Amino acid sequence: MSDSIYAQTYDLLQDGISVEYRTTGRYLSAHWHDSLELIYILNGNASVFLEGEEHKLVPGEFMVIDTNQVHETQCTHSYMMVIVRIDDRLIQSLMDNRRDFRIICSRSELTKELLPHYMEICDDLKELVPLSLTQPKGYRIATHSIVLRILYRLISSFSITLLKEDLPELSSAQTRMKEIIDYINEHYREPLSMEQVAGHFGLSNEYFSRMFRKKIGIPFTQHLHQVRLQHIYHDLCATDVPILTLLEQHGFNNYKLFSRMFKEVYGDTPRAVRKRVSN
Repeated sequence: MSDSIYAQTYDLLQDGISVEYRTTGRYLSAHWHDSLELIYILNGNASVFLEGEEHKLVPGEFMVIDTNQVHETQCTHSYMMVIVRIDDRLIQSLMDNRRDFRIICSRSELTKELLPHYMEICDDLKELVPLSLTQPKGYRIATHSIVLRILYRLISSFSITLLKEDLPELSSAQTRMKEIIDYINEHYREPLSMEQVAGHFGLSNEYFSRMFRKKIGIPFTQHLHQVRLQHIYHDLCATDVPILTLLEQHGFNNYKLFSRMFKEVYGDTPRAVRKRVSN
């Protein structure tokens, strides 16, 4: 079975820039990037959970997820969006290796003074759409120019200077949480328990539970289920492997819970989704 989920991506690897145009639903459990990410909605709706706080996006809106911020995205029905990522190493090089600021930019946090700057970036993002779709001669040059203009607008209007102790690379709690998420992603097929993961990192169950919910926004068990769910969804769309076999392969041993969560996230049954993407 071919994966009919459409996503067009091109990377300017030498410049640390990537642009993705996506037109079909997708769910991603808590993760992060070593890059600045902009999510711009053209059609449909999306929810972004940024360090546990939900941000709802509608057409014409975008939000920024700064480097290494833990986030979860849920846009599982028909929609269109553009995703721009700018590698943090590029940002540092352009700022003389001084990455002492955080970008905070979403429609829900705008002031009257910042709204015009927000709309200017929306206009810049709109310019990326035909470039992403048609890729005319010289499109990489045009894309490079637009993305750097967006970066300048963000730094000049939406950046907040951080104190030394607040710099992301100095946060031991953030580093530990990233290690925990990496461990879960590596071992999610196994019968993991919160107690096991907490013990692996030398933490008490109570402290681990409290820290995980504060940083991710949901309990450990729910996050583990969601990680398994997104892998099952991918294989459901991309292969002909029976659904029950997929559950077994990805460590989900409660079919009733799986069915309920799948419909809540993807809006339909697994069989209906497989049938739809195979047509």
